[in-house]
Amino acid sequence: MKQTELYGEVLQFLSRVAGESGNFSNDMITNIRNQNIKLQDSEIYIRQELQANGSSQDLFEKELQKIVGENLFDGNKLDTGRYFIATSVRLTYGVANSDTSRGLVEYTNNLPIALLNGQIIQKLDSNIIMDLPIKSICDAIQTDSYKYKFNKFILFRDNKTLNAEIRVPDGASLGLNAGEKGFIELRYIGFETSASKK
Repeated sequence: MKQTELYGEVLQFLSRVAGESGNFSNDMITNIRNQNIKLQDSEIYIRQELQANGSSQDLFEKELQKIVGENLFDGNKLDTGRYFIATSVRLTYGVANSDTSRGLVEYTNNLPIALLNGQIIQKLDSNIIMDLPIKSICDAIQTDSYKYKFNKFILFRDNKTLNAEIRVPDGASLGLNAGEKGFIELRYIGFETSASKK
């Protein structure tokens, strides 16, 4: 799909969603209705340490900070006026010494079986907006697209609490050596919105 066609589809999506209550601020609704919206190609990610079996309690911790190399969300949410429309997702994995910053880990497409047979669940204010087998994401990464394309757009709204959980089969293990830890990168690809400057 050409990028200009995708822009058009995203703008139509925003116009439809603007009619539903609670999705946007009044200023954002006005900008959408007046076609005063600018779409910026963007990616947002979070990198987090996993438990020894590959699972996670919550990738988005309350005290999480927006730090380049670690997290491009605003803690466990998006700040006021920041909206993101995800068109696809990637999930990568890395192993490093336990004292390594998660921003300095090498993340690759080589996931252990524990993760490949797991599930990832993304929530926005306790509402599930993505629930996918991790293998489906990884299989898509092996294609030319290098990402799993959603069948619909996923809207990340401002000031909504984000939670994401990785679940793995019973008895799973990352097979780490002593002193090593496993890390995950969850990366959303899509567009950020802002008002056009006229």
